[in-house]
Amino acid sequence: MHELYQKADERIAALCQVEDAHITSGAGAAITLAVAGCMAGNDFARWMKLPATEGIPNEVVFPRGHYQAYAPQWTAAGAKLIEYGQAGILKSFNRELESMINEKTCCLSYTLSYNTSPRGQIPLSEVIEIGRKFDIPIVVDAAALLPPVANLHKFTDMGADIVIFSGGKGLRAPASSGMMLGCGRGAQIIASVRNHTYPNEGWARGFKVSKEQIVGLVTALEIFLHEGDAQYEQQMATARYLLKTLEDIAHVDVQIIPNDETFHEHPVVPRVPRVLIQWDPINVGLTADMLDQVMASEDPPVLLKERHYENYYTNKAWRIIDTYFLSEGEAQIVAQRLKRILTTAA
Repeated sequence: MHELYQKADERIAALCQVEDAHITSGAGAAITLAVAGCMAGNDFARWMKLPATEGIPNEVVFPRGHYQAYAPQWTAAGAKLIEYGQAGILKSFNRELESMINEKTCCLSYTLSYNTSPRGQIPLSEVIEIGRKFDIPIVVDAAALLPPVANLHKFTDMGADIVIFSGGKGLRAPASSGMMLGCGRGAQIIASVRNHTYPNEGWARGFKVSKEQIVGLVTALEIFLHEGDAQYEQQMATARYLLKTLEDIAHVDVQIIPNDETFHEHPVVPRVPRVLIQWDPINVGLTADMLDQVMASEDPPVLLKERHYENYYTNKAWRIIDTYFLSEGEAQIVAQRLKRILTTAA
């Protein structure tokens, strides 16, 4: 397992154009292990004491507007969140961030996700500058930010020390896989993580990765890079088919969100076209929850996305069709079922 891990990590690093990489049991585990590496470094005694962190730098400086479902992963190794950002608009100021940094700080956190609040965020580039100013590592959670392919090294190229990606999202690798990528000081931290976690002894042995997960992630990444960003045009063709099939239903508005440089759901979102469906529940006689129940009750069950970032000031119901994971023939199933249900209800 040591040899497999070493070879696989080297292959991942080469493919992603970074200095070092490490495969983990999901992006959440990668966050926890990266923070552990920032706290313990290559100190065996510190690793063996985790999650006890008394006497070592254990504070993660964390934007309040980035707090979402995975935020607890930043503290799972025994760290403490030090949040900044003002309630109401979650506005953050560089001087507020700098005021939180002290001798207890182990890293600065940054989450690139469509689940974060875009209002008043300090740009990643400026957080990186502050990290350099205070000589503090920057750990970036970019779990769901693939595609495009260039994102694999974009943020380390900007100067982030460690960047984390999920295996089970855009890479289509095993759902229980993830990876951390690093350059410079980040590569040193990743090396310490590899030296003190599974298959080694100690606290982090519980973050076990099977040989199947390791090989699966490497293979999925190779396929992802081979296909490149050409998938986007195929997905856009699927989106156009969905639009054409659904656009003539009475009281239903349908549009393509290309998630490219022209129009996107959120400032931070993968480059994947999606189809937004909106309707008036009174005119159609169908709420979004009712649609979900019917779509999921038939064979095969269909689940639509519930994320919506455009306009909260509306009484319309809405759902989104994500084109990324639709296999051949599945777009037709989704479109025809939606058309039948929405037409019948209206």
